[in-house]
Amino acid sequence: MTNALTVPVAPGEPQPADAELRLPRAPGVIRRWLAAHPRFVDWFIVGGYLFGCALVISVDVFSGIVIDSLDAADPAAAEYLQARSAYLQWPWLLLSLLLIAVTAIALRLRRRYPLAGLVVVCAVLFFEQGLLVGPNSVALVFLLYAVPVYRGVAAGWLGLGVALVTNLVLVQLTGGASTGLIGPAGIVIAEGPFGLAERVALHTANAVWLLAVLMVGINLGNRRRYVAALIDRAHQLAREREQRAQLAAAAERARIAREMHDVVAHSLSVVVTLSEAASVAADTQPEAAKRAMERAAETGRAALMEMRRLLGVLAEDGADGASSPVAALAPQPGLAQLSELVASFAEAGLSVAFAERGEPRGDAQQQLAVYRIVQEGLTNALRHAGPGARVELTIAHDTRASTVEVVDSGPAGGGPAGGAVARGIPGSGRGLDGLAERVRLFGGELERGPRGPGWRLFASVPVSPVPVSPAAGSEAGEATDAAAAAGRENDG
Repeated sequence: MTNALTVPVAPGEPQPADAELRLPRAPGVIRRWLAAHPRFVDWFIVGGYLFGCALVISVDVFSGIVIDSLDAADPAAAEYLQARSAYLQWPWLLLSLLLIAVTAIALRLRRRYPLAGLVVVCAVLFFEQGLLVGPNSVALVFLLYAVPVYRGVAAGWLGLGVALVTNLVLVQLTGGASTGLIGPAGIVIAEGPFGLAERVALHTANAVWLLAVLMVGINLGNRRRYVAALIDRAHQLAREREQRAQLAAAAERARIAREMHDVVAHSLSVVVTLSEAASVAADTQPEAAKRAMERAAETGRAALMEMRRLLGVLAEDGADGASSPVAALAPQPGLAQLSELVASFAEAGLSVAFAERGEPRGDAQQQLAVYRIVQEGLTNALRHAGPGARVELTIAHDTRASTVEVVDSGPAGGGPAGGAVARGIPGSGRGLDGLAERVRLFGGELERGPRGPGWRLFASVPVSPVPVSPAAGSEAGEATDAAAAAGRENDG
């Protein structure tokens, strides 16, 4: 069987999807109940101690009653009982009650202060208490057990040393009349001193008894700490799993957002430019306006298909387990589609001088990055320089990287339909930020800024991605942000 433990989540951290961590149920119904009710256990131990003290006090009171009748039969026994019950006489009775209260408090707080409670009970044993030494010795055993459980192994050995020294000193103070005040040997009562051999044997028995208590406490304490560490590690793994999932989802959202921006920004810029040019030429050059609108429609349909492909990646699988065929059949654009891309901008009014040197050597992702850089550079030229502007596009490939340079001549009048666009197309600044992120993923470089009346965009994309440290990525991001701040406002 299993029980559910809720994974603790700090404020601000993502809540795990499955907020319950399934762990094996601890064995034993009673053990589970006691673990779930620690206060009951504490008060039960304190109640047991107080009951033992009451029982011992009642025995001493009864002994005081029968002292007179015992005095005639056995004067020595009567004298011994009278001496043992002297703590019940005033004002020693008040001191005895105070010592009982102190020991009870030490037992109640044994989880928080076990070693301090052990030292306190050892000090209590030095007061004459008659038969109360029995319950207090049992209390010392409980505290000795609690030290390694709640404080650790080193503290447990220190507690054992304190208990053994206390036992030896007490025996010396009593002059050896009785030995083994702490432990099972404490039940031995003798009128005269023991010999050396007997005393060593009794001390050894007590030491073994206390050592056994310590070993039990160490074993249980280590087991508890080990299980707690395992559960804490399981909680950490669950949180890390959810955090990795959140980071992966955020990275995927950012990637899809970059792709969608590139598709929408390019397509809509071309569509808006062609539509405005067609509206200007509709009366004077109807054929040119018609061609411009047809080209705008083709661009819109292509953008729609690419948007469907991107959204197909996000769509859930169908009931039969098959994914959307749109995402599976529509490939990502690459360098083979550069000619079509340049032609679409030429039809929108840009005068593009395109030159490509070398053979592409990168994979599909690297070629897609190069394609998006060209797309963004031409889109920004169309937005800000406008139709009729001259653009120089240069792409160079070698064994290490592909470089892209897009330089426009600045604003110029004219367009495909012979008219000027009435107003510019504002940008959001996301395009160049997305390009900087693409280039950083490959460990490349991105430069952008004004050149004369126009604008220059330069990017170097390595053939294979190069790991980039967070510090380097941060410095690259700061450099590109500074360049953007110094350059054209409202770039795409």
